[in-house]
Amino acid sequence: MIFSFLRKKIGQVRYVKRFSQAWRFFFSKIKSIELAITYVCNFNCFGCYAEDLKTAKPTMLTKEQAVGFIKKYKPMHVNLTGGEPLLHPELYEIIKEIPKSVVVSLVTNGSLLTKEITKKLKQAGLNTIQISLGKNYPMGNIEKARWAKEAGLNVCFSVTNTYTNKEHILIAIKNAEEEKYHILWNLPSGELVKDFDKETYLKYRDHPVVREENMFWAGKNRCPAGIKKIYITAKGELTPCDRFHKVYPDLESMQKDYKKTNVWCRRLGNIDKS
Repeated sequence: MIFSFLRKKIGQVRYVKRFSQAWRFFFSKIKSIELAITYVCNFNCFGCYAEDLKTAKPTMLTKEQAVGFIKKYKPMHVNLTGGEPLLHPELYEIIKEIPKSVVVSLVTNGSLLTKEITKKLKQAGLNTIQISLGKNYPMGNIEKARWAKEAGLNVCFSVTNTYTNKEHILIAIKNAEEEKYHILWNLPSGELVKDFDKETYLKYRDHPVVREENMFWAGKNRCPAGIKKIYITAKGELTPCDRFHKVYPDLESMQKDYKKTNVWCRRLGNIDKS
C-alpha cells in the first residue's frame, strides 16, 4: 500500500511543467479546485453528479468570476468542469488568464472534441484533458484521447465505478497502460450509489494508472474534499465536493467541519470496512 501511494505520488510529477507549479504542489493549502464554469450540457446522463442542479435555469460563470475564484484560493490545480465546459463561450480566454503557476485540466464528455479543438486547448494553456468513458459516452472517445495526446496534452480517462461500467473500466485500464494515460477513478453518486461495483474498485484501486477522485491526490485513507479539495458551482457557491453539495459561506468554516471526520467517502463511508 505504501509503495503504491509513493508510486502514484511520483507519477503526479509529470503534470508539473514550471518551478512555480512545483512550489504550489508542495505548499498550496488548497491542492485542487473543481470549478464548474457552466451547467449547460448537451448530454443528460442518468446519475450525473450535477443532476440535482440541472433542474434550475442553466447557469455559467463569467470569465472574471472563474479566474477570480482561482486567484482567491490559490490552488495548485484547477479542473474546469460542468455541465460540458466546451460549451462555455469564453473557455479559451478563461484558460489563458489562469496564472501559469496553476496546473489546468478540463473534463469533457468528448462529444464535441475535434483535432482542432485539442490543439486550441493546448495553445490556450491546458495541461490535461479528462475524457469520460462509460456506457453514457461514445467509444470514439478512445480515438479522441489519441488526438489529445498528439496535440501535446496529458490524458486521463474519467470512469465511474458501477457494474454497468465494468467493461469500460477494463478497457480504460488496458488503453491507459498502452498509451501512458491516467484514469480518474470516480465513486458513484446519487441514484448510481446502489450500483457501486465494490469488487472491481478494490481490485484495481492500487493500479499505477489509477487516480482516486482527483489526479493530485494519490489516496491516503480519507477524501481531501472540504480540506484540500473544494468545488465551486456554476452559481459561484462554495461546496466541499462536486458530488456533495452542502454550501458553505467561507473556506474556514468548511475546513473546520471536515476536519471533524475521518472517512474515506462521505457518501459511501469507509469502503474497506463496509
